[in-house]
Amino acid sequence: MNGTPRTRVFALTVALVLFAGGIGLAASLAHVGSTSGETRSASVGPAVLADAASGPLGASLTVSPSQVQSGQSIQIQTTATGGVQPYTFSYSGLPGGCSNQNQPSLTCNPTSTGTFTVQASVSDSNGSHTQSNSVSVDVTSSSNNGNGNGKGGGNNSSNPISSLFSGFSGLLPLLLIFGVVGFVTWILLLVGVWIIAITLVRRLPKRGTIGAAEPTTPCAKCSAAIPVGSKFCSECGAATAPKGP
Repeated sequence: MNGTPRTRVFALTVALVLFAGGIGLAASLAHVGSTSGETRSASVGPAVLADAASGPLGASLTVSPSQVQSGQSIQIQTTATGGVQPYTFSYSGLPGGCSNQNQPSLTCNPTSTGTFTVQASVSDSNGSHTQSNSVSVDVTSSSNNGNGNGKGGGNNSSNPISSLFSGFSGLLPLLLIFGVVGFVTWILLLVGVWIIAITLVRRLPKRGTIGAAEPTTPCAKCSAAIPVGSKFCSECGAATAPKGP
């Protein structure tokens, strides 16, 4: 290289500066590229992995309790899995008193009786749709109380006295009629006996009249007893003998 030593030193210094600047620029560009790639992977990559890992949309339905009386409360719970949130919920087969709501859980008081088959439908934000399992709910009348074996858990047994009278419900009118007729007959019988007794008592001779009977005399012809002083016999009609002087 020609020139003075000062010129050669200046040229070497400029070359070193340019070389160092090129290396720094290349390193900066490489860092910016790697940072943008990491940001892009952080914003897109994990979301894609999360969607892929969630799996297909599914739903499970539970109803507690499954046997109630009319007016009592039940809780309906739907558990959704997979798909992409948020979810949309709807229900079918609900008993009267329970309204369809876009909720994973709802509580209501059934007012109609019978057996109802409840099912939940779930949709996700990607438009996927699925049906849950079906659950039967038995609602019985509130008049069935206790812990019997009916579907609604109520006691179907009734009052023993009521059961007894219900079995004789058809005989009660007849028993009542026969009772009234028997009572009236018994009263009439007592009245008849009383009348007969009074009649017989009245026909009996009065006290003291037996000893004061009128004197009689035998008939001269038929020997029948005739009152003294009678002119003719009441039996044969013969004239009685006149009394002597």
